[in-house]
Amino acid sequence: MVKIRFLGACGEVGRSGVLIESEDTEDAVLCDYGKKMEGEEVFPEHVSGKKLSGIVLSHSHVDHCGGIPLFYISGSVPLYSTELTYRISEILLHDMLKITSGYLPFHKSELYKMRKYTQFLKYGQKRKIGSNTWITLYNAGHIPGSAMILVEMDGKNILYTGDINTTETQLLKGVDPLEIPLIDVIITETTYGTTDHDPRNKTEESFIKCVNDVLDNEGIVLNAAFGVSRSQEIALVLTKNNNKGNSRITLDGMARRISKIYISFSEMLKNPKKFVDSMKKIHFIDQQKRDYERRKASSESGIIIAPSGMLKGGTARYYAENIINGDNNAINLVSYQVDGTPGKILLEKGVYIDKNTHEEIKVKAQINHFDFSSHAGKSGLIEFLNNLKFKSDKKVFCVHGDEEVMKEFASNISKLGYMAETPETGKIFKI
Repeated sequence: MVKIRFLGACGEVGRSGVLIESEDTEDAVLCDYGKKMEGEEVFPEHVSGKKLSGIVLSHSHVDHCGGIPLFYISGSVPLYSTELTYRISEILLHDMLKITSGYLPFHKSELYKMRKYTQFLKYGQKRKIGSNTWITLYNAGHIPGSAMILVEMDGKNILYTGDINTTETQLLKGVDPLEIPLIDVIITETTYGTTDHDPRNKTEESFIKCVNDVLDNEGIVLNAAFGVSRSQEIALVLTKNNNKGNSRITLDGMARRISKIYISFSEMLKNPKKFVDSMKKIHFIDQQKRDYERRKASSESGIIIAPSGMLKGGTARYYAENIINGDNNAINLVSYQVDGTPGKILLEKGVYIDKNTHEEIKVKAQINHFDFSSHAGKSGLIEFLNNLKFKSDKKVFCVHGDEEVMKEFASNISKLGYMAETPETGKIFKI
């Protein structure tokens, strides 16, 4: 008998954490342990590191990895992930510490200790981590290095998706359910469980038309994008379409560092050579000349890619503040916008919130949103489930989605023959 305890991401997007325990042995595997960026309950429910055989990290986003350093305050739990996921996680965790200015219960010393106990796995590589437990990682198609986690414990096969994307993008291939062996249970994300994304080729066409229209009018296009994965995807879309062949593309902020790491791990991308060639066509802001180059980029017609994707901070805010008064300019939001963030307010009200005075500034530049999501939509999730092979009952646990979305998705797949559950935080199920 195996117990599955849901520690977070139940009726919410954020603070992911699932504990899988054996009732026959002392084996216990923790899949993810993330952080929620807002609210009182920031981390998943507590679990003792002393009882863990290992922690397995699906990918580097903070809502999946942000609480893992807690286990290294006084512990030494083995951590398993792809090497690329770990490299990016380390950057994001250091950045999180910097932003929160000491309001977290761990410090840099825990991050250094975490590094000491991390072991890297390749896709498809099976690793024994307990007396009767094995883990295997499979490409999740979400961001470079992301993985679904197969936990084989006491004869039960449990698949934890983390975040997945079934759509092939310029950067990555979509998830392949045919790689997965027979399973007893799946724990799946449902972020977009009630929504379908527009076809990716249509989104790219609309995006490129917008960019070219602005360039034809000698304007500046700011693409505010997440520094991890989204900035690089946008760079590939732009270079693929050649943006009329003569407009400079400038890349700034954390996206520069992440892009260089992706070059080092280009074998994990859909087309390694294409990515490397694309990066050669991009101008990376020179750190030594950044003030001059940023002024130049925000005053001459061209294309800028910069984080943060929601305009909460980062270099994107600098560029936005410099181009919002230009009628010929455009700000393209190509990442998901959380309610209350400057990006969401910009989309809804057409105003920019000054970070110092909090004054609402009317924006003259055009504002656009393009759905370059790295999550599977409703149809993609259902197709993914339909292509999995179950041993018997099609048991599905729905997590990582707003409560109503999770419930509606569970209801929809129940009609298709799945035994769907929407677990509450702290709930334990036995299989």
